[in-house]
Amino acid sequence: MKPRVHHVGVVVASLERTGAFVRDVMGLDLALEPPPLPDGVMTAFYSPDGARVELIEIPDAQAPAKRLGDNDARVEHIALEVDDVHAWMDRLRAQGVRFTTDEPVRVRENEAVWTLPETSAGIVWQLFSRAR
Repeated sequence: MKPRVHHVGVVVASLERTGAFVRDVMGLDLALEPPPLPDGVMTAFYSPDGARVELIEIPDAQAPAKRLGDNDARVEHIALEVDDVHAWMDRLRAQGVRFTTDEPVRVRENEAVWTLPETSAGIVWQLFSRAR
């Protein structure tokens, strides 16, 4: 059995704000929102029918500053395979999202694009689909 991505953990400044973006703009459903951990850490798991994205909010004011710096969230990127990267770019642009390039770039057999984190809730989203 080959390994599979289970989830990507993302430390966020606001579970509510980032969760709203993940749900309302990226279209991922909330799969699980367990009760807070004993130390007050809150998590929410969003799933696009497979690998999950875990958002983590840490209540201790000093801990997020150490892990996030001046950022709202910290992760390198989250990759999502989509049916049509061009259509997704149009959909996200309508929501105010901007990208690192005007058009997708060819990466092996895929076309890929990355969002600018300041326009996508502090997270770099890589969207890719098979090249046309």
